[in-house]
Amino acid sequence: MTLPAPHSIAIVGGGFAGAVTALHLIASSAGPLDLTVVEPAARLGRGIAYATSEPDHVVNGLAGGFALLENQPERHFLDWLSAEAEAGRWSPPAGDIAQSSPPRALYGAYLERELAEAVRRAGGRVRFTHRRDRVVDVDGPTLTLASGATLTARRVVLATGLHRREPALAAGLLGHPAYVGDIFAPGAFAGAEQASHVLLLGSGLSMLDAVVSLEKRGFRGRYTIVSRRGLLVAPRREVAPWPGTPQAAELPRNARSVLRWIRRERRAVAAAERDWQSLPPLFRQHAAAIWAGLADRERVRLAHRLLPYWNLAMHRGAPSSYAFFARAQAEGRLRHLAGTVTGIVPGDAGLRAGLRVVLCPKGGGAPLHLDADRVVSSLGFEFDWTRIDDPLVRNLLRRGAAVPHPVGVGVRADPATLALVDSEGRISDTLFAVGHPLRGELFEASSLKEQINQATRLAAVLARRAEAESARRVA
Repeated sequence: MTLPAPHSIAIVGGGFAGAVTALHLIASSAGPLDLTVVEPAARLGRGIAYATSEPDHVVNGLAGGFALLENQPERHFLDWLSAEAEAGRWSPPAGDIAQSSPPRALYGAYLERELAEAVRRAGGRVRFTHRRDRVVDVDGPTLTLASGATLTARRVVLATGLHRREPALAAGLLGHPAYVGDIFAPGAFAGAEQASHVLLLGSGLSMLDAVVSLEKRGFRGRYTIVSRRGLLVAPRREVAPWPGTPQAAELPRNARSVLRWIRRERRAVAAAERDWQSLPPLFRQHAAAIWAGLADRERVRLAHRLLPYWNLAMHRGAPSSYAFFARAQAEGRLRHLAGTVTGIVPGDAGLRAGLRVVLCPKGGGAPLHLDADRVVSSLGFEFDWTRIDDPLVRNLLRRGAAVPHPVGVGVRADPATLALVDSEGRISDTLFAVGHPLRGELFEASSLKEQINQATRLAAVLARRAEAESARRVA
């Protein structure tokens, strides 16, 4: 079989990871590039997170730190935001725009615009196609689409993005008027302003998004937040980073020593009467190097002990969106319960077609029966590929082209090239990944900065390979 030309690349998924990878591929390529993004949505750069139209669903960080390209001027995004504000398409908070957290939809629009500009500047050198379809299988250079069509590419990049996590107990509730399975769906909270009690499954950033939407809708009733461990999303505070870093030679090399290091730094911060939020920058700075130095068995141990706490510490709520949550909390409308949900059933006839949730409290005790007008799944997203119900994921696993990572999230990949590793242990020359499929290999792969960094690295790898193969063909 004749392989496609070395400059042909297909990206599976056109959300943030796929669009920013396309942007970097164009920026890194010197010769001709045939680039196809397969994404069913009409607009690129959105995915789930950036498709929301709610202006108070904001990025988790300050606008001053969101450059898409390394060589972009620091004020590039800020100047664009200022222009959007002047045109009346955004009402920024008072003060320095660089210190604001803009709407996610606005950042998605910025990425979409930058990608279109990159294609325009490249002229005839880049042939760019947005194929509105869904990839259901990748076998070598051949991509099979949901429409039944196929396309070929020398290299394929999996930017599959997020897969919603649905509680197994809710399988029979899809379509029930009191159950919200997709908090971003149009009309998800229609009529919620008439409800008196909303129960939220999950206590992270998705829960915060749900509260923002409900409060904006006019809901002023009670919230019950249920989480297994009793952890709760925290508001982001911008504080000076804690400087107590280990040297590279002193990085922990097993799960126990990593946890010991974290505890030591937390005690030091407390003794210095510093805000604990000075610690995340320190931990993030060393996370990739520590993770790379751990054996898989140590990674599994560390993930089991640390991952839930890491996610809440690293992914905190922006002040502007957290304010909605804080108001409900101050008004006494919010309670948080720790435990495991063992049942979700339609309520009694007197419950206005609501739902009853059965909760086994953490630490034991009699089950609680919680009646709610609405039950909202805000559990976030599924990263364990063995649990994702998607035809592409199933087909890649079935043929051994992708292997679930032993940590339980993402797939096996070569950290140096971001190429997938198959069931025979071979590093693919065709199939690569960015973003969430790499969570097991790189530990932190969900934030914008990490995904931009991955796109930068992958674009350089693929550009070098295309140049080398083109040179060999000419020779």
